[in-house]
Amino acid sequence: MYSTDLTDSQWEVIEEILNDQRKRKYSLRVVMNALFYLLTTGCQWRMLPKEYPPYRLVHYYFRKWRDNGQLERINQKLNRNFRLSRGRKSSPSTGILDAQSVKNSEWGLPDKGYDGHKHIQGRKRQLIVDTLGLILAAFVHPANWHDSKGGFDVLERLKKQRYRRIKQIIADYGYRGSLINWAKEQFNWDLQIVKTHTRKNENFTPLPQRWKVERTISWLQWHRRLAKDYEAYPESSEAYIYLSNILRVIRNF
Repeated sequence: MYSTDLTDSQWEVIEEILNDQRKRKYSLRVVMNALFYLLTTGCQWRMLPKEYPPYRLVHYYFRKWRDNGQLERINQKLNRNFRLSRGRKSSPSTGILDAQSVKNSEWGLPDKGYDGHKHIQGRKRQLIVDTLGLILAAFVHPANWHDSKGGFDVLERLKKQRYRRIKQIIADYGYRGSLINWAKEQFNWDLQIVKTHTRKNENFTPLPQRWKVERTISWLQWHRRLAKDYEAYPESSEAYIYLSNILRVIRNF
């Protein structure tokens, strides 16, 4: 047993969400454990330890759950349960938006670009979190896209999650412009742009709520699979982001 494997109580929570009673040679628990091992160690698919199912089978479930939205549904359900356990409403009223540019692997991957501001060749992760730092929605795109361009897509992703109490989104200056009016017209959300820099002689002070998305971005680096973008497709990168949040939440119940 590896430290990334789910305990009995942790698996019971995820098993209830999956609600799959089909009999298999390999249980979904060991498949999920294999995905968490990959996420945390960053190893190659073929390097999965023999204690787990064959890597082709694990990869099959990864693609299946990525494409049918199962990982997003697990993430959403865990977020709601975790908020309730902390005395919050199941749906947040505020989302916090930010982007992170990450280098891609040396392979010639599609859907990548150069972020001239951060001087990074790779992809950009758009994230929306709640005030607890839980990831509500994610969207991955080439790093040469402006933040506001990716903002349209990640806000649409958030709308599909059906967090009905969302009223406002807090973002930095990179999301100024037409995105503000669009969010109001499409979803009736107030996109609040906050100042992220201080004057020359001022001491640094974290901005209210904004620092929480920065903390979540740093949490992603705990998992080596996300320290760099190794994935052939942006959708796979998004799937690992949701797996990262799932693992962090399930460990803190």
